[in-house]
Amino acid sequence: MRYISPEHYVGQHIRGFKMLANVSWNTVDNIIILVHVSESFHWIMILFRIRHRSLYVYDLFIGGSLNTKNVYRHVQSLAIIIPLFLFVTDFYDKRADICWDREPVYIDKSMTDPLKYVIVRNIPQQAPQSNDCSMYACAFAEFISHELFDISTNMFNATNHRMRYGALLWDYAKKKKNDGAISESEVTDNVTSRLGGPKILRDVVSPVVTTKTRNR
Repeated sequence: MRYISPEHYVGQHIRGFKMLANVSWNTVDNIIILVHVSESFHWIMILFRIRHRSLYVYDLFIGGSLNTKNVYRHVQSLAIIIPLFLFVTDFYDKRADICWDREPVYIDKSMTDPLKYVIVRNIPQQAPQSNDCSMYACAFAEFISHELFDISTNMFNATNHRMRYGALLWDYAKKKKNDGAISESEVTDNVTSRLGGPKILRDVVSPVVTTKTRNR
């Protein structure tokens, strides 16, 4: 428990620090988490729906006992650790809209009880032996950012998404080169937090505009 603190990098992310483009979790209802399941060389996407008090797991390659075991291990860890960090960062003190004695998913729950998690079924799946998991995870995150939570195979074309993301990355790289901009991951020092730490000059990293919505 000594590592569960507001100053831990997870606690800082929850409070809206660490990244140049970030907002505090208490200002949104949905949190998109991309998880690398390193044991399976696989990416999954997890949606934390705060008002549901649940993690929704979008696994793009459901099948195989080893992969399933690895995915569940990562999900269970998040289900345990997220409530602990929400507690130490006083998250729920900032969410007056959540009524603990009226909302069914919160009744009889303590602030540190593990979250419920659900494996989302009937979603597009990557082809066997393909390396498209990261592309699928990013595409799912894009759908969800537009509040499209039910992603059917009829609305998903892997080839089109692959071509589109390739074009977007090419255009992004061209604009970066023309503007002389660099990404925060390319900066030598870490991005500063509001608790202090290495500073990045304004003329080193191009400005980032963050629009607050009810999704993140």
